[in-house]
Amino acid sequence: LLMPTERDKQAEKERVTKISGFRVGYHDLLAEIDLPALKARNDRWEAEHTHMTREERKQDELYRMVAYIGGGKAAGHIAIHIHAAHACGATKEEIYQLIKKVAPWASGPESYQTALEAWRLVFMPDFPTVFRIVELTEDSFPAA
Repeated sequence: LLMPTERDKQAEKERVTKISGFRVGYHDLLAEIDLPALKARNDRWEAEHTHMTREERKQDELYRMVAYIGGGKAAGHIAIHIHAAHACGATKEEIYQLIKKVAPWASGPESYQTALEAWRLVFMPDFPTVFRIVELTEDSFPAA
């Protein structure tokens, strides 16, 4: 059994970015611990995405975004598909309107906030996370 070289790992990581338009830590970890799994993922993505038009890829990414919002996925996971949809022509306003439409059908306020965090990560990365406590007071509670 041949052990993958650093060159093999780097080549497969570069392939992720080239065919996906993004690469996350998950891909880098797979390169280190299970390069055949990363190669299989890349082969699948190449087969599914290489022949898509820009419009088809945009729609595919918007579908993924909607599914991941509904599935309660992490903001970072949703964000990579927002990025890809935007790179294929979806406007930030169009993406926001879609989030507003689908998040209430998912699991309510949590889905909407997570989806907004994903949108923020892509379009307003310098704005603080939505998952922060901005202010805590005690003056709005009934008196003891």
